[in-house]
Amino acid sequence: MSGAAEASTRGGDARERADGAATLRLRERAGAVSAAILERLADPAATVAATRIPAEASDDGVAEPVWAELTLGSGSPGLALAFAGAARDPERHVPRAHAYLTAGTRAVSGGPGAASGIFKGPGALAFAVLVAHRTTGGYVSALGRFDAYQRDLVRTVLPPVEDRPLSTIGHYEVVRGLTGVGRYLLARAETCEEPLTAVLDHLVRLSVGTVEHQGARVPRWWALDAPRTGSEEAFPGGHLNLGLSHGVAGPLALMALAWEQGVRVPGQQEAMEATADLLRAWAVTDRHGVFWPGHLSFAEWRRGPAAYDGRAKWPAWCYGAPGVSRALQLAGRALGRSDFSDLARASVDRLLALPRSDWGINDHALCHGWAGALHQLGRLDEEWRDPRLARLRDDIASELVTAFDPALPFGLRFTMTKVPFGSDVSGYLDGAAGVALALDSYAVDGTPADWDMPLLLA
Repeated sequence: MSGAAEASTRGGDARERADGAATLRLRERAGAVSAAILERLADPAATVAATRIPAEASDDGVAEPVWAELTLGSGSPGLALAFAGAARDPERHVPRAHAYLTAGTRAVSGGPGAASGIFKGPGALAFAVLVAHRTTGGYVSALGRFDAYQRDLVRTVLPPVEDRPLSTIGHYEVVRGLTGVGRYLLARAETCEEPLTAVLDHLVRLSVGTVEHQGARVPRWWALDAPRTGSEEAFPGGHLNLGLSHGVAGPLALMALAWEQGVRVPGQQEAMEATADLLRAWAVTDRHGVFWPGHLSFAEWRRGPAAYDGRAKWPAWCYGAPGVSRALQLAGRALGRSDFSDLARASVDRLLALPRSDWGINDHALCHGWAGALHQLGRLDEEWRDPRLARLRDDIASELVTAFDPALPFGLRFTMTKVPFGSDVSGYLDGAAGVALALDSYAVDGTPADWDMPLLLA
């Protein structure tokens, strides 16, 4: 080796060592911020009182509480999940998880209310108990009761698959529907195999074929409702939802996870391939690369992907990359389909090419904020080990760490109103608990308790 080449090699090694040391320091800072957030969430009564839209951020100048007891968004199950799922300092966090589980159990004992998936109601508390059980080995009898609840729920609500569009995406989606319930059942397959296979069979039947709608053929996933309340006028013929939280990517992720776990029903491979092909057909391209529309109106569906002229949504869990990317990665891994994995890579390559200032993210949360992007990119990179993604995650983690403000009740504020970063939200999906978990996983470079199961990322 020439002297110049040897010097260049030594210089490269020195840069790598410096970069590695900087990452280690950043992970330490991320862990410290995660711990500080969790410390602020430790007392249930104080957390409930501080979970609010402050007067200065509200529409009418009056502070508004946003605590919703039996939810993963802003309630006790989400806080219990955070304390049970954090990788570090379990001796300190387990009693705190128990306090929130106790509060959630009191709420359930007052009446379970209507069935509402895994992010609201008994299903939310079931996931919190599941993670607490995996962390501590306890809560066996409580977990058995939730197993029974979910088994009964599937028997009660499983709808027929008919030759017409669905009335609502709520039938099958992750947040309110059977895909989220199916993820719980998959985690408890040893006691819930029958309802799990019933859910998978239902999703398989929805995945294949089309139905007639207003003179056109649409996928069986087509729903007559709008993607969100208040947008009905823009979707007079219903919509096709492509996202992970509310759309077809969620069932794809569940079927892939079940396949890898050895839980398979007739037609499952064909259903996964058909759903992935649907996502491939609607992977559109802008000057930065490949992305997915969040949802399609009937007019957009009829015009086809080549004519799609909408903008990409922000990179998020709920819609678009990297959430859809993760579903395709899981399907590619399960079936050995490199083309699915390659499409997932292409969608993430777009994020690498897109300046972060153009991502459109204006929140810190897991659902549609920086914490969600940080964690999902980490899950994707477990398989790829791409140095570019590692650097991108370092940059996002640094922004979250820098945003921490000790003067705020939970250290960070969230975008639940027209005032950016204006609300004090404590929960898992929408608030500080989710950020703490994302930073905790980044700090330890892994997610040992699988606290992201409700997100269908693992």
